[in-house]
Amino acid sequence: MSDERHNPHIRSANDSRERAASLQFSYDTERLKKENRYRVKGQAFPKNTNSFNWGACLLTPIWGYFNKTYIACFWIVLAIIPFIGIILSSIFSLYCGIKGNDWAWENNEWDNIEQMHYVQRKWGIAGLIVNIILVFLMFGGLVNQVNTLQRSGLI
Repeated sequence: MSDERHNPHIRSANDSRERAASLQFSYDTERLKKENRYRVKGQAFPKNTNSFNWGACLLTPIWGYFNKTYIACFWIVLAIIPFIGIILSSIFSLYCGIKGNDWAWENNEWDNIEQMHYVQRKWGIAGLIVNIILVFLMFGGLVNQVNTLQRSGLI
């Protein structure tokens, strides 16, 4: 048989050295930065980022914009859909809350995992405060409408 598998070529040490000398090693620095964005000062990707992110859930589009997670801004599109928009945007907000810490870790540069959790905790507190204020404003508007209807004699 004339197949090369059965007739192995014996290469000399000089052939190997010549081929090795002709190889050029270069580093794709952009690729390395992209691969290492999950590392913080030599640490591997943390496993404990998978907790629920209340800031991402309660302030979805605002949180998404400031955390460079622009997919969260899709919430606005879902919210303006008539009738089912409230349901779709609520489900999407819950999904953002589940994935929020992972997205925040991937899309931002942090000094350590504690700093990321500290900042995300602040987002959660801000989301809670904003939602409490919105509930009070909606309740005040409802009371105002009831008073208006009572004055007009419809109730």
